[in-house]
Amino acid sequence: MARLITSTGLLLFCACVAAPPEIPPGENPLRWQGDIEAFERTAAVEPPPADAVLFVGSSSIRRWKTLHADMQPLPVIQRGFGGSRLFDSIYWADRLILAYAPAVIVMFSGTNDIAGKEPKSPAAVGSLFEQFVTRIRSSLPHTPIVYIAINPTRARIQHLDLVLETNALIASLCDQDRTLYFVDTASSLLDSDGRPDQQWFVNDQLHLNERGYASWTEQLKPLITRLQAEAVAR
Repeated sequence: MARLITSTGLLLFCACVAAPPEIPPGENPLRWQGDIEAFERTAAVEPPPADAVLFVGSSSIRRWKTLHADMQPLPVIQRGFGGSRLFDSIYWADRLILAYAPAVIVMFSGTNDIAGKEPKSPAAVGSLFEQFVTRIRSSLPHTPIVYIAINPTRARIQHLDLVLETNALIASLCDQDRTLYFVDTASSLLDSDGRPDQQWFVNDQLHLNERGYASWTEQLKPLITRLQAEAVAR
């Protein structure tokens, strides 16, 4: 294990990490630098637990206020940041994820890649997921990665087909690797007509409400509990 000195002076132990990748056109991971430094300041005051389950991704992870309680007694690290996209987690992986050497990584990201007037294609999002896995595997070759399906939402109903196709593609990628796990939380958020059911979302029809997070917990916790126990036992 190598030592990582963060910009705040926090000393963490982690596997050797690669330098951040080159930033491609259209991406702007540097806008999150303040958020990453804030995570490090928090970790300096309240050291995160060992053998943790690290949740990373966009605002649905950040807004999960009951995450620690929902996952008890599992040790949890919560690293959701704003409207982040998949490349942002790739770029900051060393300080955001690898520095903590988690037992399990749980990701919810990609929803903001399929947004706006020029959403990414399923193939592009799938490629970014593969890049994320490669980045993690450079330092944590055996750590399980659990991918939470991109939510189908009424706020972005025009992209529903892209979301469902992307979920199917990432599920297929996970099926090819015994250390990758796709959890299809999306299907339970659809109504009988195959459209996003508003009962699971807050008024913006984009973010989950308490019932939505309870559904996530029910589907995720048994798998995560098993994977964390297996990782600790290794």
